[in-house]
Amino acid sequence: MRPYPHAEMKGATPVAFWLAVAVALLVSFGIDLANTAAGGAIDLRNRITGVRLLEAGINPYTYKWSYGDPDIYCDVYNNPHLPVSKTTASPALLLVPAPVAALPYRVGEFVWLVAQWLLLLATGGLWLRAARADWQRRGIAILFTAFTFTAAWRLHAERGQAYVLLAFVFAAWLALTLSGTWGRHWAAGVIAGVLIAFRPTFALLVPFLALHRRAQLVGLALGLLAGVGGPMLVHPSCWNEYVAAMQQNSEIYRNDVDVRPGAQRYPGEIEGTSTRLLGHFAVIPYADFSAFAWLRGLGVEQQWLGDRAWPAWPLLLGVAVGFGIWLVLTARRLPESLLPGLAAWIFLADLFLPAYRDSYNDVLILDVVAVGLVAAAKMPWAVWPCAVALPFGLLVYGAAPEQVAVINFPTALLSASAVMFLFGRDGTR
Repeated sequence: MRPYPHAEMKGATPVAFWLAVAVALLVSFGIDLANTAAGGAIDLRNRITGVRLLEAGINPYTYKWSYGDPDIYCDVYNNPHLPVSKTTASPALLLVPAPVAALPYRVGEFVWLVAQWLLLLATGGLWLRAARADWQRRGIAILFTAFTFTAAWRLHAERGQAYVLLAFVFAAWLALTLSGTWGRHWAAGVIAGVLIAFRPTFALLVPFLALHRRAQLVGLALGLLAGVGGPMLVHPSCWNEYVAAMQQNSEIYRNDVDVRPGAQRYPGEIEGTSTRLLGHFAVIPYADFSAFAWLRGLGVEQQWLGDRAWPAWPLLLGVAVGFGIWLVLTARRLPESLLPGLAAWIFLADLFLPAYRDSYNDVLILDVVAVGLVAAAKMPWAVWPCAVALPFGLLVYGAAPEQVAVINFPTALLSASAVMFLFGRDGTR
């Protein structure tokens, strides 16, 4: 595959097209801004309190706020009757919003919203730069713009999630690995190592690099060392605390434990903002879409295991075995042609984690489809389920259905698109 020919990047797409894209993005940002103004970005809150606790040498994964404690540690959605907190980000990912945590929380909400949008636009910019043909650039622009109107993005932006950060960093690694020179450079490996520290599912990059990009392995080790070691300089026991808490979270999730928090006492204001406002959130449809939820919904647990919960290891082992078989079957293909499939594995692996899987995870599909477009000689068939999912995601946001199957239908289509990229060549080089 050729390095990016910058001379070919000047496409013939009319100015009107890009103007329409810009206007649509501005309208979409305005909706997110209004949603953020009306609520407390409740998922961002547990990471902000989490990083503050980490910096104070307190376990952020089990801390429970009590009346009289500093309000900077107060998360009103931290259930006092559960052994773990709402903070589930890895220590490496938890440190990312540290500069935002230094601000008054209400200010930090809007700073993080802007950061989410900048990361989304930067991710799209990376793929526009990597594209060689005008149809690829149009497809990428439509993909990113349409996605911002779906319930998945609205939920991501309003809750203050961080998956768009993973999408951006992963896009940087994919774009570098696609290139003829930097794809074999240790610097790309550093990015891969940091990704693994951010989120364990990116460990799938290790066997891929061992087979196809060995020159990145040194950088991967350095990036992983920085990602793991950096948080330990702040709080030495953070990773042990994280692993223990994730095991507890897994047990709670797989056993379908639902303990109501009951009445709790909070001050009228937290960090100078109404507690009622900080506990408010926009009504955006969401529903669990993990493999464990499917098994539970189909009654498999009751038929096979009785009252016991489905264990985590069979599904995780299945992902590892399936990924290994895929690597063996595709070993003779050009590494560049495997990147859409690799991105698809990263997207699909989230479904098999023993944890609640929400639609804000769907932002990772952007890298799957974008790298599929960039690596293709013609429009891949795998794009079409995604093309159907995007307008349906808009309908879910607007109609706010209560049926779980309807809410999850866009994610099911996106998963189908990922599977098609996984198994089909679809015009990729």
